[in-house]
Amino acid sequence: MMNTMIPLTVANTLNQTAKQRIEAKPSQTLKQVVQDQKLSPEGDFDVYDQMGKVISNQSVANHRDSTVYVGVAKVAGGANHPGLDLDDDDAWDLDDDEPLVKPREVIFILPSGERHNAQPGEGEMLIQVYKRAVGGPRDGTPMEVMDNDGNVVSSRMAAGMVGRSFRIQMRALPGGGSVKNKGRTKLFRRSPETYQAIVPKEIIEQTTAFTQPRGRLEMGGLLIGHVDSYGNNVVVCGFFPRQDQASSGYCEFHGSFSAIAAAACDYANEKAGGPHTPDLRVIGWIHTHPDIGIFLSGIDVDTFGRLRTHSFENRCVAVVVDPIRKEHGVFISEKKAQNRDAESADGEVNLAEDLEARYHKFLNRLRAVQTKKGKTEIPFILPGVLYQQRVAMGDVDDIMEAKLQTLDKLNLHSISETERLATALQRIQAMESLIRDVGSKVDREVAQLKRKIDSQKSKIQTLYSRDEILKKKIDEQRQELDTLAKQMDEVRVERKSIDNAEEEPVSEHPIEESKDKILPEEAQVEVSSEIVIEQKVESKLIQNEVLKPQVSVELDDPSLREGC
Repeated sequence: MMNTMIPLTVANTLNQTAKQRIEAKPSQTLKQVVQDQKLSPEGDFDVYDQMGKVISNQSVANHRDSTVYVGVAKVAGGANHPGLDLDDDDAWDLDDDEPLVKPREVIFILPSGERHNAQPGEGEMLIQVYKRAVGGPRDGTPMEVMDNDGNVVSSRMAAGMVGRSFRIQMRALPGGGSVKNKGRTKLFRRSPETYQAIVPKEIIEQTTAFTQPRGRLEMGGLLIGHVDSYGNNVVVCGFFPRQDQASSGYCEFHGSFSAIAAAACDYANEKAGGPHTPDLRVIGWIHTHPDIGIFLSGIDVDTFGRLRTHSFENRCVAVVVDPIRKEHGVFISEKKAQNRDAESADGEVNLAEDLEARYHKFLNRLRAVQTKKGKTEIPFILPGVLYQQRVAMGDVDDIMEAKLQTLDKLNLHSISETERLATALQRIQAMESLIRDVGSKVDREVAQLKRKIDSQKSKIQTLYSRDEILKKKIDEQRQELDTLAKQMDEVRVERKSIDNAEEEPVSEHPIEESKDKILPEEAQVEVSSEIVIEQKVESKLIQNEVLKPQVSVELDDPSLREGC
């Protein structure tokens, strides 16, 4: 007789270690099966799928070989998304007869993976219970309590959260190539042990493809990997979450994405592989330094040191990528932060079949979270060395989308540059036309000035000629004046002699008296000639005085000075 029973696994939402593999009649509802098998908790309860959707009244036949979760009743929503791999129970057969008990504690999972159970007190919030039970990090790093979906629940009342596990993560993961570390805590005095890192080139190539279209904005993300049999930190894949801050010198994303990554790793570790398969974990931190170069800044060193301190066995890798200069560097210690200390991402990663299956489970889970939260929250997933397999499996090709974005940006940039060149060419042509007009105007003005200068030179030459003539006339008049002066001197001498002759006694001879009578007339002639000479001298002097102002007026002409 053919077996018509439906196999499925029933898990407790408050204690995931309690799972039962059962068989149920296909005509029953899930809630009826849970009640018949006595797997229901005390009080009202509901049955949920892996996405939190209430499926209590759905038929068992619709959930063959699935895992369903039994928990207290709550208002829940959501739906399965097509293409997601939700059948995650392959090769698992966990029989556990331990009865379900009502939990009284909350579980805190530290970044290192260490777990702490704590019973909340009355009125305590989750963050208060954590600080009381664990004490918090010694270096004062701000921490938050988060659920497996990365939601911050620090201020939730702990009493209503008993039976659930929560992850403790850093509040933020800042990085930056050119921003000073404000409010930085003291440096780590004890340097944790370092481990060699194996980072494949695919991580760098995919990071470059995603971040190049974003120009000079820095971006940070998380790297997922495992520890190999030689003790090396092996990076396989990763993702870039939403950035709370992104500038040309600083980037920061919330620590809740560390909780999402850790929960996805736990999910993959549980669903695939075996006891000897290396566990997946958050193995590193990656961020970009666009056109800044490869090094760890002060704030990078601080963030890297904190991550290493809070990681299990202090295992953490820091990868810096410059997508513009096409450079990168792998750092294994915050104490060696210079470019010369960086290693290359040229590691070869070979995954065993069980380990590869575990990584596929992680990437499936991360893709489901991305689909649920949206690409705004998780814009880019790095499949790393599994890229070809993921594409072949039908997964979203984020790398191709990023490359197409780059091409679109380059195309838009090319169009923009073409328009700028056309505008610049028009401006150049307008400037050339303006230069020609200005050149023609300058030529006309220069020609006009030359004509004015030639005219002024002609006037100046004329004035120089007139000046020479005047100088010649003045010299001639001076000669005449000298001649007249000599004549006056002769006249004065003769007049003096006449005056002397008048003063002599009268002669007794009549003839002599007659001569004396004539002398006064001669004297009169001499006096009149002297007067004439004086008049001529004065006339010459007046002419000279008239000529001098005329020369000075002509030389003071502004047009003549301008021409000179």
